Amino acid sequence: MRLSLPSLAAAVGSTAAALAAATPAQGADAVFGGTATGGAPIVIRTDAKTQVLKSIAISWDASCANGRYFGAGDELTPVEPVDGFSPGPAELLASRNAKGHFAGSQLAARDLGDAVAAIAVQLSGKFNAKRSTGTLSATVKIMDKATSTEITSCDSRKLSWVAARAPGTVYGGVTSQGEPMVLRLDSARRSVSDVITTWDASCGDAGFLRSPDHFVRFPIKSTGRFGNAFTADDAMDAGAKRHVDYDIKGRVSTTAAKGTLQVKVTDTDATGVATTCDSAGVTWKAATG
Repeated sequence: MRLSLPSLAAAVGSTAAALAAATPAQGADAVFGGTATGGAPIVIRTDAKTQVLKSIAISWDASCANGRYFGAGDELTPVEPVDGFSPGPAELLASRNAKGHFAGSQLAARDLGDAVAAIAVQLSGKFNAKRSTGTLSATVKIMDKATSTEITSCDSRKLSWVAARAPGTVYGGVTSQGEPMVLRLDSARRSVSDVITTWDASCGDAGFLRSPDHFVRFPIKSTGRFGNAFTADDAMDAGAKRHVDYDIKGRVSTTAAKGTLQVKVTDTDATGVATTCDSAGVTWKAATG
């Protein structure tokens, strides 16, 4: 079942989980899963003692001065500064990463065809044995390749996030689209109470759609499998309609989960003209600890 589907907006550029109680292996990473402002998922992985950040998977959207949006999802690994070298787009240049606190920045560029997007993300957070909190902010400048002229700028503003650690019930990982994936099981491990992720769907020449989404209440079979196909319909402005086909499937064990997700969106305007967007087959993996 879908809990909610936020209003979608075409972005400027592309972005490119045994049913017994789990007992994490000694020395395994600690995994936190939760959401940021606006419902976007976030996944934090630390060392077993929850002192050092090992990776963070983020998802964000920034509103642009031209009225459009730019969004991205990435899993980042902390690195220390090295004189003479710049961090890669999947690295978090850390100014702090010790004693349960971290701070750092991501610098990346995205090719948009005739334009290029320069992305800067600032992250800071803290964690203990059960909870992690922090903030995220992203700015984007989109430049014309030929002239280096700025086309527009985008700003997410400062977003706060909170995530929980509950070995055996909270799972966190990433999708094949690079977006965070969060699962939460009920205390009896008989159902997946929440699935939170962000998906991207190509609309062909019309661009693409991107949205955080939240699904609830999937019973878990004795095999550990869960999920099903279902639909949702929404009324839009000016007499337009949206039909969404979802297909979520997964399998969960005491230590990990994996599965697939596909989202097809058909928008039909008041005159009957339809536009279809398709995420295609998205795979995902997650872990708990």
